[in-house]
Amino acid sequence: MPVTTNSTPSSVRQYVFDIGKIVEGALRGDQARVLTYTDRLRSRLQDDGEKQAAQRLERLLSASPGHMAQVADIADVRRGLPVDSESRLPIADIDPAPTGTEILVLEPEVGELVERFVASVQKADELVANGLNVSPSMLIHGPPGVGKTLLARAVAQRLGLPLITARTDALISSYLGSTAKNVRMLFDHAAARPCVLFLDEFDAIGKMRDDSRELGELKRVVISLLQNIDALGPDHVLLAATNHEHLLDPAIWRRFTYKLRLGPPSTEARGELFRRFLRGHLEEQDIEVLTILAEGATGAEIKHACEDSLRAMVLGGRAELHLEDVAHTVMRSLGDDTEGASPEDIVPRLAERLGRKASQEKIGQIVGLSQSRVSRILNSKGDRHGRRTTASNQGRSQKRR
Repeated sequence: MPVTTNSTPSSVRQYVFDIGKIVEGALRGDQARVLTYTDRLRSRLQDDGEKQAAQRLERLLSASPGHMAQVADIADVRRGLPVDSESRLPIADIDPAPTGTEILVLEPEVGELVERFVASVQKADELVANGLNVSPSMLIHGPPGVGKTLLARAVAQRLGLPLITARTDALISSYLGSTAKNVRMLFDHAAARPCVLFLDEFDAIGKMRDDSRELGELKRVVISLLQNIDALGPDHVLLAATNHEHLLDPAIWRRFTYKLRLGPPSTEARGELFRRFLRGHLEEQDIEVLTILAEGATGAEIKHACEDSLRAMVLGGRAELHLEDVAHTVMRSLGDDTEGASPEDIVPRLAERLGRKASQEKIGQIVGLSQSRVSRILNSKGDRHGRRTTASNQGRSQKRR
């Protein structure tokens, strides 16, 4: 008597998702979905050495009347983007092959969570075959400039998937009911192909429904959003980012399996950002000074400070970059503008920020004074060099943000 088991052969497990999406597309009469996932299954079979099966699917695809149109759509994924009925603007942008040209430095614990998220997507077939739910969704929150958009691009690149980014300006319509309709069109478009759907400025459409200042339209938008998230399915990656996580509806939070907070970079991360952005133009001891000086700065602020300094060097016809060039730019980015200030004003401020970790010689280099002059200024101001707490620095950073 044959013995039956609930196990799925390992050779089939890895194709469960694609087979399921083909069946789903056929049942719904969605030819584009059937063709897209059949082509993806053919490619995976080819890569795994299942050449006969891949060739069989290739013949089936070639015989399909819609195959050539689908091939053209794959070659130009921007074709057919849904548009807002009022403005006629596309409600999303598509990057078919995101690249990692931007510099992204993650804290170790953040990097570990991102790796777990990527692994859950890459091994989704194994999870499903073992009876585990798959919900590849991540909500990224934190202040502006900490790398939320860069992280979304990096995830899409790691997964080798197109990145569909919602355009909030076109997604939100002034016409009653049109925003909910746009949300539905966006999710339908994303569901037709393997992709990463990225909802930036997520609080614009995911606000709490009990906000007394909002009209009933907001409630309809949030309900539509929740329904579309639930219907997206486990084989599509959903990322959302917001600077105002406190505004999000509680039901929105529950829809995301992973929640990731990004904050300003740590000391180690700031140093690494300066090294990468300055590309060897400054010595390590100068990088250490800038790392301390930039406490509280975001990655975007560090990037802009470095690029502005390098740009000024090139436009000024100079062959070398100096510590003082970058230091003043960093201070301006932190809201501490030194332009027109006297050395007697700048030196104590630098000493307060740098503490004992930077010598009076380095402070003098930044300001353009001798070490002895720096010493006299600090003594005359009664400076407690290195003994002040960082509370004032942190307070200034919070106030600036």
